[in-house]
Amino acid sequence: MMAKLRLVPPTLEVFVLWHPDDEIGVTVADTLLTHFHGPAFSGLVGGAVEVYTRSAPWASPDGPPRPLPFMSDAADGPPASVTTVVVIVHGVNLAQAAEYDDHWAEYLSQVAETGEQNPHVAVFGVVASDAVMRQGTRLNTLFGANQALSPRGLIDPRVLCRDLCHSITGFVSGAPRERLRVFISYTTRCNADDESGHLRDLVSAVRDGIAGTHMTTFFDEADIQPDSRWEDEVTRLAETSALFVVRTDRYSSREWCQREVLAAKRSDMPVVILAALFEGEERGSFLMDHLPSVACDPTDEHARMAAIEVALSKLVDDALKRALWRLQREQPEMDAFDWLPANAPEPVTLARWLRTRDPAEMPTSDDQIYVLHPDPPLGPAEVMALDDVLALGGLDGLVEIFTPRTFASRGGRVRR
Repeated sequence: MMAKLRLVPPTLEVFVLWHPDDEIGVTVADTLLTHFHGPAFSGLVGGAVEVYTRSAPWASPDGPPRPLPFMSDAADGPPASVTTVVVIVHGVNLAQAAEYDDHWAEYLSQVAETGEQNPHVAVFGVVASDAVMRQGTRLNTLFGANQALSPRGLIDPRVLCRDLCHSITGFVSGAPRERLRVFISYTTRCNADDESGHLRDLVSAVRDGIAGTHMTTFFDEADIQPDSRWEDEVTRLAETSALFVVRTDRYSSREWCQREVLAAKRSDMPVVILAALFEGEERGSFLMDHLPSVACDPTDEHARMAAIEVALSKLVDDALKRALWRLQREQPEMDAFDWLPANAPEPVTLARWLRTRDPAEMPTSDDQIYVLHPDPPLGPAEVMALDDVLALGGLDGLVEIFTPRTFASRGGRVRR
């Protein structure tokens, strides 16, 4: 029997809405188009994330734009996305239209009402001017209670994208009010000379960077309650938090640092490495491979903060990608696959997955195991290394590993 992975509806649709006379809306839309169509989310199935704009008048020269999909009952359009996000740029001209144009007022009222009542629609605002959200204005009445994105995003594209991705992550994960918790993993002795002053400054800068976002207050070993079982608590939090690794000279060789990374990997949690080596490593660790990293000069304050900003953005993007991948895994078309990890398989995660399978479900020589993970695909040498592991487990030639692109290239079919 042949099983086919058909095209699935977009997992996330982002609509950017603004008044055509508010030029800042174009900037916001271009920023989000570039980000969501960039490499961070390109590895998911199909057009997992689509970005659309709503600004140009639709029914009249000065009226509101084309209705959003959830504002129409048309049944002959494309399939609805799993999640819809509306980003409204609250500019001066939008505020005036909301106050004095009945058509705009009705349009915005429908958006606000749907955002409150439809569990699959979220509305976020970018406030271009404090004046537009004064008490008593229509925009304040309609959207004042909504979560507003950081105003810093209007001047810093990275902040805009990170703030929005963080907010969407909570929404698609079913916990819109819950902030992403970050576990800071580091060793207290960074190199042979124990440059503790530099290390303290570096970790403090990471904490400050996280505190300046909408993420939850950072977490590290210093925050564990005295009556907790230290080892169990560290492992549990590494398995359930986004992991921010501060990789200094001795990090890779420290037992608990290795345990924290391994726990995060096996739980498919988002991880980013801040590569902040002072002198270098006597040896690394294969546990630190297959993870995104950002180079950092720990002795240069400006470069350090810039690197932390990039690393935090990568971490949030990875958290959203993981949340979207989990939604895609729930689609009926995904039942053809045995394992759908959020990251490319590697020996430590592949071996763990095989060991935790029900023995009754282990394949025979007549069976086949299909694995699908987000792009990019593994390289030939990486596949050879995994084949060696599988052969030792008696699964030589029984496992095929795909990404959405490589699977599509063979016709999008597996034999069952």
